[in-house]
Amino acid sequence: WSSDSSVLIASSRDTTARIWTVHTTKDYVPVTLSGHKSPVVGVFLEEDENDIRVVTKNKRRIGKCYTVSEDGTLATWTCERHDDDQNEDESGGALSSFKASSDAAVDFFSGGNGGSTALALPSSFPDDDDAALQSQAHGLVGATWKLSKRHYFKQERATVTSASYSTRHKLLVIGFSTGLFGLYELPDVSNVHTLSISTGSVRTTAINPTGEWIAFGCPSTRQLLVWEWRSETYVLKQRGHAGGMKCMSYSPDGVIIATGGEDGKLKIWNANTGFCHATMDAHNAAAVTAVTFANSSVVLTSSLDGTVKAHDLHRYRTFRTYTTPNPAQFISLAVDPAGEVIAAGTADPFHIYIYSLQSGKLLDVMTGHAGP
Repeated sequence: WSSDSSVLIASSRDTTARIWTVHTTKDYVPVTLSGHKSPVVGVFLEEDENDIRVVTKNKRRIGKCYTVSEDGTLATWTCERHDDDQNEDESGGALSSFKASSDAAVDFFSGGNGGSTALALPSSFPDDDDAALQSQAHGLVGATWKLSKRHYFKQERATVTSASYSTRHKLLVIGFSTGLFGLYELPDVSNVHTLSISTGSVRTTAINPTGEWIAFGCPSTRQLLVWEWRSETYVLKQRGHAGGMKCMSYSPDGVIIATGGEDGKLKIWNANTGFCHATMDAHNAAAVTAVTFANSSVVLTSSLDGTVKAHDLHRYRTFRTYTTPNPAQFISLAVDPAGEVIAAGTADPFHIYIYSLQSGKLLDVMTGHAGP
């Protein structure tokens, strides 16, 4: 988006980028930028800092845009205008007034000008502030785009998977398929940082409004990372289950959510914030098949490794393991309302094992089912 939300640029896997105006703008023709050999993954608009003409909300006209493609090419496009202020002055005030009235009418009947319901027509000849009534979309009328510069991000056997740009701080973040990311300062494309943060591709990047924190999303490794680039420290590190999530349970007070995954890990989440604040290797590599709470501080898990385990949420450690006389794979789990008796079902044989939570003793084996 442009800074005044009147212009939109979008990229496509057809290796092009297109520039549209949000509302119908008189004499504007959508532009297609073609200059890449691979799909474009990031496009960004930037104001012309040297432009003396100010449009609405103290925004300057768009001066350039950047496009980033999968093959690591950064293209810089410059907006060139032919209807400068000198030509407007030579045309006379009456013609400028007529043009302003015409543009206002087009915006009104097409829903432009921010959806204003009043048709604002100039009652006299325009003064020096008339340009401030225009949007950034009007500044693109009659303009042409020129490919002014290319830069190549040279990363061996890596493709660009994400890009994010802060126009205020001139910072560009590039995520690569190898788990690397690069931080660059534009327009010189000087490298500030290059760091490996994951074993999977960095699919999403974002820069916060102050330009201090950078967020990364890595779907293949289920990671969410927030990094402060000046101090080179992590502000936040979140990671989901490496495999699929198999089971979950709320604590009795509803504050905590416990989840078990195919990676054999038990994760403890805050139900209010959505953040994971503890990860426990509950069952090594065997999948966790069931999870339940005995009370607010004790959570139980069962697994295909043939064990049921009790975990202390105060010390975040496993304090008791329950096993069967003969090898079996647990697939279900329940605890009585008092939190003293555990019932766990197995796949083969089709038995239900009853344990005492406190002592860990096997109290009984119940049979009779013909299936798991």
